[in-house]
Amino acid sequence: MEPLILAEPERPFWGFAELFLGAAVFLASLGTVVGLARRFLHAPVESGLWSVIEEAAAYAILFLALKLVFLRYRKGLLESLGWSKPGPFSALALASAGLTLSVVVAVLTKVLSTPDIDTPFDKMLSDPASRIAIALVSISVGPMVEELLFRGFMQPVLVGSIGVFPGILVTSALFGALHLTQNANIWQSGALIMLVGFVLGTIRHVSGSTKASTIVHIAYNSLPFLWLLAAGNR
Repeated sequence: MEPLILAEPERPFWGFAELFLGAAVFLASLGTVVGLARRFLHAPVESGLWSVIEEAAAYAILFLALKLVFLRYRKGLLESLGWSKPGPFSALALASAGLTLSVVVAVLTKVLSTPDIDTPFDKMLSDPASRIAIALVSISVGPMVEELLFRGFMQPVLVGSIGVFPGILVTSALFGALHLTQNANIWQSGALIMLVGFVLGTIRHVSGSTKASTIVHIAYNSLPFLWLLAAGNR
């Protein structure tokens, strides 16, 4: 087996302007979708099911916008975002890494004395339909979307601009910050999600593949969210 060699910094054809544009499109789309759902469909504010629907619509608009931007460069969207064979890693090895990471994070949650309180995320799981919807998305398309955007779209720009370690670290910090409000701004949760993001970013960089980091991400989510799915069926 050949030794793994850390890849050179990527040189994406897009840059910070496209990153800011993508963020603006997503925030504007999400705000519009949520506003319309609240006003015309009377969507409950804390419904996990509606949150899944609203975010799915906003992400669909974002990917359509990115598709149009990438067409300007005559490049395919998924190919450009690194959706390729997972380098030197097998799917089984990646899945095993994700499961191991899930166990490690569970142990660290206890070690860091993470407060066991009701969070905004917990409130979204108040009914079976919401639990099932969130669990299914979290072990399927959810990780793919996050990997394409964070490790496929954002990370190459940061790695190419400030270096491999800082680029992965900053991407991981933003990834953790995105999930922080869902966890009641508990610093332990934010730090652990940042750790997960750093592992995913490293796998993405070493393999050159967002498909590889997606497999790890799905496996990482599988233990807690399959348990959540089982609870939703009771």
